[in-house]
Amino acid sequence: MKHQSSKITPAVCMDQRATPRSPKAWLRTFQKDENGSITAFTLVMLVMMLAAGGLGIDLMRQEMQRAKIQNTLDSAVLAGAGATFGSNPKAIVEDYFAKANMSEYLNEFGDTDVASTVNSTSVTASADMTMDTYLMKLSGVKTLSVSGASTAMMRVPKLEVALVLDVSGSMGNNSKLTNLQAAAKNFVTTIINSTDPGDAVISLVPFSWNVAPGEGIYTALNVNEVQQYSTCLRFDESDFDNAFINPDVQMNQQVYTSVYGGFDNLNQSWRSCFTDENAEILPYSTSVTELHTAIDALTADGNTSGHLGMKWGAALLDPEFDTVVDSLQADELISATLTSLPAPYTEAKVLKIVVMMGDGQNTTSYFFDEDSEFRGPNSHLFRVTSQDMVFKYAYHIYNHRIRYDESRCSRARWECVYEAASEMNSSYYVFDNDGSGYYSLDNDEWISNDEFDDLQDMAGYIDTERLSWEEMWGRMSPDFYGDLTGDWSAWNDYVGSEREDGSDKNGMMIDVCNATKNNGVVVYTIGFEIGKGGTAETNLRNCASSVAHYYRAEGINITDAFSSIASNVVNLRLTQ
Repeated sequence: MKHQSSKITPAVCMDQRATPRSPKAWLRTFQKDENGSITAFTLVMLVMMLAAGGLGIDLMRQEMQRAKIQNTLDSAVLAGAGATFGSNPKAIVEDYFAKANMSEYLNEFGDTDVASTVNSTSVTASADMTMDTYLMKLSGVKTLSVSGASTAMMRVPKLEVALVLDVSGSMGNNSKLTNLQAAAKNFVTTIINSTDPGDAVISLVPFSWNVAPGEGIYTALNVNEVQQYSTCLRFDESDFDNAFINPDVQMNQQVYTSVYGGFDNLNQSWRSCFTDENAEILPYSTSVTELHTAIDALTADGNTSGHLGMKWGAALLDPEFDTVVDSLQADELISATLTSLPAPYTEAKVLKIVVMMGDGQNTTSYFFDEDSEFRGPNSHLFRVTSQDMVFKYAYHIYNHRIRYDESRCSRARWECVYEAASEMNSSYYVFDNDGSGYYSLDNDEWISNDEFDDLQDMAGYIDTERLSWEEMWGRMSPDFYGDLTGDWSAWNDYVGSEREDGSDKNGMMIDVCNATKNNGVVVYTIGFEIGKGGTAETNLRNCASSVAHYYRAEGINITDAFSSIASNVVNLRLTQ
């Protein structure tokens, strides 16, 4: 069998190396090739996500650093602006940054970064830092900047201050009055010089037996005046339930007298009201000099009535006194530039402060009961008014012959003409109800009832006036009257009928303190060399706005108490 076979053409081995292609040719091939397109897209998105994530992380780091710098700046400038008077605000800010390990970021202070004016201290500080990025480097951002700035101002708002000071007799011991005067003057200087002119008014209220408001305030009030010897008022217990004194409501005048003391010589320490100018209220002053002068003039005498000091201090801050302020301005007793005084309690820009200093317990005061037989008209004191006369001439009543012979005055049908040779004279006589007659206080002798009646026949006689009991007590004490006449009923009435003891006064003091605090007034109290935990300290602490508003003081350390209060009355606020 013959086989046929196919012709096999042997393969030809040839060198088939690719011919190099141009970039354009390569790009056209890539565009036509769809293999690997998802991988490329994924890579692009991954890069974008990493960039976005890096941006968020680095921006968050930047914000955290900014917040840290800003918080440190805020705390530092607040501390610098609110530092104790005389401190270095710049050093305080630098110390804050040092303790936060951030000193390298704090910028240098400029000339205006720490500014003190008459009513404020302003501190401005700024800081800058540069931080490396983590992932933003992938986008070409290698660093980020962080900066901050802050300004704080310590500003004293408008201030109304009542400085209520105990000047009772015990303040004369152990140099207490001297130490008080130095401390109070320092307080005044600090407050007045820390405010714009007119933005701080201080009323000085000295108290002992009573508080004398002075003629300016007294005449602006509605007072039932029963004598003309003092400006002190008599308050009812219910008056201490509120902080105001209403100028339109009639008040009773305090009867001025003394437990002891002779005629027109009432004993200084036992007077019911001190009438000396240095014992009177100095209202609404803006003058450091005026206040210092008044403080230096204070003297220590009398018993203690803290409830009255607090009552008047509160009243001077109460808006009810606006008409009193108008009257004081009209009489040119306070500055006419003061407006809206006292401000309403709702006025946010006005801070009302009472600073009350006491050195002991409230003590007993004495009064004549209003229903007493020793009040009202028809006392036992008489005033005989006369005038020294000189003979001028005599004339006959019928033929009008004139003679310059005074002896003719005693003849029938002759009249004599006299003229005044002096001012009118007043002589005083005390009647003895038991029949001894009348005691001549001028001649220091007793005369009979008939001799007293004959006084109206003397040359130059003008009038006989029977004074009221209130007028009588303004000239003599119950002790003097009792010793002179032997009648001690007036003495017993005065010292035993309507007295107020320390316990009574303590209750009224706390009542008016609470009423004052309820109106938003800040009350600071100082116990000066008093027993720890005793009645005086308990009442002063309870009167204060809080336990932190009460201060104990010994000796010259009373200056520290007043200085601390002066620092605390400022209003610290962040302004930027």
